[in-house]
Amino acid sequence: MQRQKLYQAISVAIGGTLMAPLFAIPALAQSSALEEIVVTAQMREQSLQDTPISVTALRGDALLELGATDVSGVSDFTPGLLVTPTIGGSVNAGIAIRGAVNNSNNLSRDNAVGMYLNGVPISKTSGAIFDAVDLERVEVLRGPQGTLYGKNTIGGAINLVTKKPAGEFGGKLSVGLGNASLVETRGSIDTPTFGSMDEGLGEFSARASGFYRERDGFYKNTHPSGEDFDNRDQWGLRIDADWRISDQFNIQYGYDRFEADQRPPMLALTNSDTFAYVIPPLYPLVDAATRKGRPSSIANDNAITSEVEVEGHTLTLSYDLPDTRLGDLTLKSITGYRDLHTLSMSDFDGTALDLFRFTIENDFDQWTQEFQLLGSTERTEYVLGLFYYEDEWYTDNPRWQFQFGGDSFNVSQRGAKDTSVAAFGQMSWTPNMLNDRMEITVGARWTEEKKDAYNLAVNRDVYNENPADASGGVYVRNPGGSPIFDPRGNLIPIKTDDTWSEFTPMATVAWRFTDDINGYAKIATGFKSGGFNGVAATNASFLTPFDPETMTTYEIGLKSRLLDQRVQLNMSAFYNDYEDFQANRFVEEVLGIAIVNAGTANMQGVEIELTARATPNLDLILNYSYLDSSYDKFIGDDGTDVSSERYLAYAPENTVFASLKYTFDPFSFGTLSMRADYAWTDDYYVLIEDDPTTNVDSYGLLNARIDLSAIPAGDGELRISAWGRNLTDEEYWTSALNLTVFTVNQWADPRSYGIEFAYQF
Repeated sequence: MQRQKLYQAISVAIGGTLMAPLFAIPALAQSSALEEIVVTAQMREQSLQDTPISVTALRGDALLELGATDVSGVSDFTPGLLVTPTIGGSVNAGIAIRGAVNNSNNLSRDNAVGMYLNGVPISKTSGAIFDAVDLERVEVLRGPQGTLYGKNTIGGAINLVTKKPAGEFGGKLSVGLGNASLVETRGSIDTPTFGSMDEGLGEFSARASGFYRERDGFYKNTHPSGEDFDNRDQWGLRIDADWRISDQFNIQYGYDRFEADQRPPMLALTNSDTFAYVIPPLYPLVDAATRKGRPSSIANDNAITSEVEVEGHTLTLSYDLPDTRLGDLTLKSITGYRDLHTLSMSDFDGTALDLFRFTIENDFDQWTQEFQLLGSTERTEYVLGLFYYEDEWYTDNPRWQFQFGGDSFNVSQRGAKDTSVAAFGQMSWTPNMLNDRMEITVGARWTEEKKDAYNLAVNRDVYNENPADASGGVYVRNPGGSPIFDPRGNLIPIKTDDTWSEFTPMATVAWRFTDDINGYAKIATGFKSGGFNGVAATNASFLTPFDPETMTTYEIGLKSRLLDQRVQLNMSAFYNDYEDFQANRFVEEVLGIAIVNAGTANMQGVEIELTARATPNLDLILNYSYLDSSYDKFIGDDGTDVSSERYLAYAPENTVFASLKYTFDPFSFGTLSMRADYAWTDDYYVLIEDDPTTNVDSYGLLNARIDLSAIPAGDGELRISAWGRNLTDEEYWTSALNLTVFTVNQWADPRSYGIEFAYQF
């Protein structure tokens, strides 16, 4: 039945999409061609249309018009991608591609979708919604990318590519104003090129960019001691330097920093009947916090906060060796260091009572080293590489369990060190046959990973009564279960370690039907790391590792440019085989999360991207994704298969993005353009169980933008823009958490709008 639905979706999608350009033929007669987009999805520059991967790429004006400065900004546009802030924060990301997701900011959990900034991995979802300051291009690769990108890319990979020094003096400054007292400034400046290669020191150029964003909260906190929700107080900086020592040797350095000190989106209660029943005098307060629909304000006693500091360094060395016996070669070294600090303070009860406060503070740092050998001959393109990764992290997570103004905090301190090494290779070969229309690509990667973890957790309610009780916490115990203390009288954290290794091959056959139509068939694999349950409530839970989960995808795709390059139609259909799926399980007795390898699952679907230049003035975009996902086997607590009662989270069945942009013929005073976007997302599950209080209903977002650009102004140009997002003021939540006695929902932003002035010279 599932495959029948998939085949029907493929037939309708292909048939309807192939017909669309035919109806547009008369209007296209005098139009101009679409611009070519170059990507580096396979670690070398290629046209998007020649890359046998399901990939969406946005650059330049498209990012500006979408307002995309971070990974969440391209979510609605990209088929199969869903990016949402996790519960209790605005900078922690739940990123899903084709239903593969990690929606936890727990550092003991690894990503299902890899994120990369100029080739360096962003390894955790905590703090992942950061402003990249100066984006040139965003590439979203769908499906497992285990060969070239390595671990934790079972859903896909997202490449954030920033602008590099232009080599000549110039700059840009913009100022924006909006509702809720929004003020945003952005700027960049390029230096001229200094020196010359003839002088022996080479050519040097640099670029600096930065931004500041401030906004009041969208949602009012009526409690005297609290502050409003969902405000913005952010700034960022980026510096890039390019030193071309010779025609062959180049050094690039990049530094980035992002800081935010703000309150997260509003948390509001649903499903509070049990809570009010247990504590009847609280019913009026709870009832006020759980009114139907999105409240414009609530009374919350705590000044909750969402703070993040992100910093990174990247050093890239490349050396070209042309005309060797192995072809044209490039040796490349990419060294990266990143650190992260986050502090999230949330009051999950959503009322004026001090009932359930939650605090989590993370410190994380990583460094990576990758060596690449890229080669090309007349009929081959290949890359060989070695990769080393190391990170260390620490989490302090004191939290209350339904305390009423007391000071009996539960203790949770945990951390780990992760090291991994990998060797990989991939080669594309065009046989001297069939008019050079076929290309065969094979690749593989071997990865070994070791994790050393420790944990100290105390459940005060149990520990104070009986420290030997297994539910009293996670700490070193004697054979009778009683805690063992260090010489200073402190509890001793438990330590454990484990090692895993994985082999992730891939193979692709691509066929060039015409100069403008390419097809491919692909098999690829990937894995998401195993580990330890960092929020375990018992020794046994922490000491039991969970294994890696693996994904194998079978995919076919078609990429085409039609009607004299005026229509671009890209399609893909896939089937994913998911093994040892990692799932969260909520343990009511200790208010904790258990991590299990749940069994097997499958996802199948279709993605379509249609871009058309209907006239020289009118651009149309229609993107669509269909996803059918289900568990094949899910072993529950009692050992029975409960797959029929479990659902994959963050996997909407249908998503649609439609855009219309009209650019008027240039006036003497500038160029006027108008754009409207509509993004629709089907309903989806937040948890693996069908829970009406957390499930997200389908929603549609209407955005619009008007630009008057290329206005002559001195030695430069001025642009004036007006924009609006969620113009229909759609009410929906982005994430939720069921705490048994009540459910907390995190509401998305309401309608927003503003204007922007930009000057470029």
